[in-house]
Amino acid sequence: MEMMLKRFTLVIFASLCLLIAGGIQYAHAADLAGQVTFSLPRTPAHDEAVRVRISAGVLPRGARIVVRSMDGRILGTVSPFGVRPGQPSGVYTIPLPERVLKDGKVSLVLQLKQKGAKGVRAPSAEEFLGAELVYIPITPFD
Repeated sequence: MEMMLKRFTLVIFASLCLLIAGGIQYAHAADLAGQVTFSLPRTPAHDEAVRVRISAGVLPRGARIVVRSMDGRILGTVSPFGVRPGQPSGVYTIPLPERVLKDGKVSLVLQLKQKGAKGVRAPSAEEFLGAELVYIPITPFD
């Protein structure tokens, strides 16, 4: 319990630092279930799509972060290749289908899957550094 409290305190502190710096709209380590929720700053225009940019920290060798919608569908994967041991994994952009944009919010589940491990777990604060929603221009289909 004490370890969870320390981790939670660290996550809150890191989130506040990132928000104050202005570089990330929303950042925090995934909760125990690995769920993160964002508020959309505005509704996307007809010629825009929403993406999530995930900043991944140091991941165990062969590990990946699986990004799922709340209904369990896989939206994308943070799967670093060629990253030196001990180095952050980088920033990954994952498209979000319109069905995950509900009531001005986006809720995602992040799961860390390790090579050879049974099951998944939520990424730690060192593995998931933060995320932001971004709008990108698209050409609508007629």
